[in-house]
Amino acid sequence: MNQSLILAVDQAQIDMGQARVCFYGQLNGALLQCAVRFTTLSVLAGFTVDSDNAQAIVEQVWFDIEERMEEAIESEAFELDGSLVI
Repeated sequence: MNQSLILAVDQAQIDMGQARVCFYGQLNGALLQCAVRFTTLSVLAGFTVDSDNAQAIVEQVWFDIEERMEEAIESEAFELDGSLVI
C-alpha cells in the first residue's frame, strides 16, 4: 500500500446524481476528493451495485478500491478539477 495515500472510508457518502460513492483522501498531506463509480464497485463485487447496497460494498472491497486509487495516481488519471474517480 502507498503510505503517502490515506483514504477515509468512514466518511463515504453516496452521490445518486453521479451514481458513485464519494470520500476524501490525503495524498502526501494534501486533501484529495475521491469517488468510486457504482460500475466500478459492481466489477469489484461481482454483482450490481446501487444506492441500497453501495455503502456496504465499499466496505467489503475497500482494499481493492485502495489499489485502484493507487494505480490511478501512478498513471496521473486525475479529473480536470483535481479529483480522483475510478
